[in-house]
Amino acid sequence: MTADKKVLEAVERAQAILARYLEPGERDCERTINDLLDVLDRDEVVAAVEELEQRGEAVAELRRLLDRGGHSWSSPPRNAMEPDLPPMPPERRPQDLIMDGRDMRFEGYQVETKEHAGEYPDTMPQVIEVTDAEGRKAAYVPLSRDGKVVESSAVVKKLKECEDSR
Repeated sequence: MTADKKVLEAVERAQAILARYLEPGERDCERTINDLLDVLDRDEVVAAVEELEQRGEAVAELRRLLDRGGHSWSSPPRNAMEPDLPPMPPERRPQDLIMDGRDMRFEGYQVETKEHAGEYPDTMPQVIEVTDAEGRKAAYVPLSRDGKVVESSAVVKKLKECEDSR
């Protein structure tokens, strides 16, 4: 299977997990996070993302794959239960002025940023690669809809509320 297909399949599976989390009813944060890690932190998925990254246009390639695929987290809301996430205004976009991750703080983790800007000519990282003390890596991209980064604080707030209720 090609790197493109591996990444697309992993993203589609992750989208299904997140969609299940957004459905009405009881939410299991720990299960959701573990299910996401089971999909996205697999060696073959990480290697496929690294292969796309070596091509020099990982973000553009991922977005192209997502646009080509079916439903995605960049699609408009499907139901009233899904939060309406407004576009993120330029003044709220996190910036990485040195463009290497030093400006971003995650205690206990090594952070490296890749590809910057996006739909605005600024220094917002479009990929953040995080490495833990044991060398495990994960890549993070901003939530977007229709190719535009959205204000995702509502999702973060819900995850924190869920964590606090444990």
